[in-house]
Amino acid sequence: MTKIVSVQIREISTPLSASFSGGTYQVNHRAAILCQVKLEDGQVTTVSLGNETGYTDVLKAYIAGPFRALAVGSDIRDSARLWAGMLRGFKAYIPREDFVQALAVVDTALWIARAEHLNVPLWQLLGGARERVPVIGIGGYYETARDAKGIEREYNLFKRMGLAGVKFKVGALSIEEDAHRVLTLREIAGHDYKIVVDSNMAWSTADAVRFATLIKEVRPEWLEEPIHPRNITHGLRDVRLKSGIPIGAGQSDQSVFESFRLLTSESIDVLNMTYNRGGGITAWSKLAAAADLADLKVAQVGEPHISMHLMGGASNGTFAEIYPEEGRDPFWHQLYPGRPQISEGHFQLPTRAGLGFDVDLDAAENFAVEDWR
Repeated sequence: MTKIVSVQIREISTPLSASFSGGTYQVNHRAAILCQVKLEDGQVTTVSLGNETGYTDVLKAYIAGPFRALAVGSDIRDSARLWAGMLRGFKAYIPREDFVQALAVVDTALWIARAEHLNVPLWQLLGGARERVPVIGIGGYYETARDAKGIEREYNLFKRMGLAGVKFKVGALSIEEDAHRVLTLREIAGHDYKIVVDSNMAWSTADAVRFATLIKEVRPEWLEEPIHPRNITHGLRDVRLKSGIPIGAGQSDQSVFESFRLLTSESIDVLNMTYNRGGGITAWSKLAAAADLADLKVAQVGEPHISMHLMGGASNGTFAEIYPEEGRDPFWHQLYPGRPQISEGHFQLPTRAGLGFDVDLDAAENFAVEDWR
């Protein structure tokens, strides 16, 4: 038995050098939570978790209060007991989004500390399904890839970086204009290039079916979040059945329980609930296992330092996803000097324990907006 002796957090944050826009949103800022776990044997694990624009005091109070109280003094190996203990506070009439994201931070930091304690890479502790994971870039943003010239420029950049494909943003233009952009990309890239198309919940069911019909010849890996928030499960199911194109969703869900409804409603082919919004690695792994039994794939947006391990651990994983340009994800590019490099469209997963590479704490200091708490 090795006890947890400390759990501390600190927010890091930075404005981006340029805004980028998808179908229904614009991002010009990034924030994450540094979480540091100390064990009684002297091990110290520090990780950067989350992919939001900021974090509330309520979220931090959950971590510094009941979650820390539960973790300190517990055996680092007791993953199920710790997650279930934290989850007991998930009740009606609480700020559930803050609660679940706080749970995700602590649960995930404990998983990484656990892997280091057991001296195994995280991806092997999570199942060890594969030691190489394909990597795609998140792109197609309107600022840089609105027209054919921009689309070709971005494709050439991603290919030089060794990426296997792209998650391409649509949803802000007319159905016909965005469909033309996707068709243009396929013509430029050829048929071996992996294309995921993502509208970020832009359309009605009828419009989503129309768009899917127009791009069917592209044969995308999946069409992600095509339906606006008003009619998620039924709308996704209709698009899936009427279009014949694989459908993905779950990224915008605020807990693993919301995403489980997608799994049971025959609405999707790819479940991309994020660990950081779903309830941590424990929640993500539970859902991935259930999805595997239903012949569904799983995905995780962004945070490649985590997603490569999730995709490597799960037998039904898809791609690690990265923001290739430093201006869109300075944390990935500046905090992990020892990160794996992309080769032939893949990450070769680390053999070192835990994540396999460390957070550069000196670099993180440049982004810190508060002291450790």
